[in-house]
Amino acid sequence: MPPGNRTSPPMTTEKSPDGESLLTLLQLVDSFFPTGAFAHSFGLETYVQHGLITNGATLEEFLRASLHHSIRNVDAPAVALAYRAAQIHRIEQIAELDARLTALKLPREAREGSIKIGKQFLRNVRRLFTDEMLEAYSAQIQSGVCAGHHSIAYGLATAAASTDLPLALQGYLHSYVAGQVSAAVRLIPLGATEGQQIIQAIRQTLLEICAFALDAQMEDLGSFTPGLDIRSMQHERLYSRLFIS
Repeated sequence: MPPGNRTSPPMTTEKSPDGESLLTLLQLVDSFFPTGAFAHSFGLETYVQHGLITNGATLEEFLRASLHHSIRNVDAPAVALAYRAAQIHRIEQIAELDARLTALKLPREAREGSIKIGKQFLRNVRRLFTDEMLEAYSAQIQSGVCAGHHSIAYGLATAAASTDLPLALQGYLHSYVAGQVSAAVRLIPLGATEGQQIIQAIRQTLLEICAFALDAQMEDLGSFTPGLDIRSMQHERLYSRLFIS
């Protein structure tokens, strides 16, 4: 066929083979993937407006604290639990996990942000894969049984893509940190190069969280972040806001 008459190949509706799993993961965690996450700071904006985060050093301190006390015990284990539930087709475990995440995310903006991003991620990823668990979770959301959190939808999607779980976790954690640094670049302001240095500096922390999440059970889910919760609640009453959360 002449080059001018070529048409683009149809989007795949099957699980990606092993050789494509890394490329699929890069697509799912790319900031270009339409989730609306760029519009959320998850409490970071309040810290900046209150003068508590003013430079790279204070941002790095904040990120380490939020990763250790929140992401480590909530969203990272949720990715692994959803991934493992998908492998054995246990939608009832997904429903329980969804309910626990809704209860653990106390600030309204944080809870709604997780759900908004999750629903949009799920809508788009279902156009990439035909997968029983993705469809089941979508049906549970439509019926009102589940809320639709991002970490759960991501765990299901990476299982559908046959991505290795450790790699999937690393991708999720990196995407979270990159999103927070991107928000900080716009808020503080922070130089883009310094932002990349912070991402590199906390890489070992991400690997430690990944190792914990790999073996996490439902009973390991928990959160104690009163400072972050308060700042997240204060955010909706800020005089001016750049971010939704």
